[in-house]
Amino acid sequence: MNKELYDKVIPLPKELVEYLQQCFDQVPNSDASVEGHKRNEFLRDKKQATFQQLERIENWFKYYDGQKESAPYILNGSDYMRSWVTQTIDGLRRGTTTPEIVNDVMPDDVNDDLVDDMGWLSNMNRDVKSHKDVNDDIKITETLKRINDIMKKII
Repeated sequence: MNKELYDKVIPLPKELVEYLQQCFDQVPNSDASVEGHKRNEFLRDKKQATFQQLERIENWFKYYDGQKESAPYILNGSDYMRSWVTQTIDGLRRGTTTPEIVNDVMPDDVNDDLVDDMGWLSNMNRDVKSHKDVNDDIKITETLKRINDIMKKII
């Protein structure tokens, strides 16, 4: 199942990239030796990640046993990144299991001759605007005015 997703590139949402920048700014003394520093920079620069990278991030959060206030957790995107990665991976996995629609199952196009032969049923095929009548608007407006008058009397 996952092999179909390997090497798939997933663009990061703009909000997530901005949040990663905020996380990076929260750790002022960060350098390349701090866990999560390089990953944070890479994700912000590329604004995308492969499926394998998302799996590694998910794995990192899964087995992280430190405090949520520590520099590595913050640099990796904290809870926001954790939930986004989990939801994205779940969505991708669910998306690969759905079968593709084959053209044999798709309905045929409706031709104009068929619509003409339908008689009164062809009117049912009109768009919503053509069904709407100006009298309907007037009726609705008058009804709303009556309801408002009744509400004013009650209050």
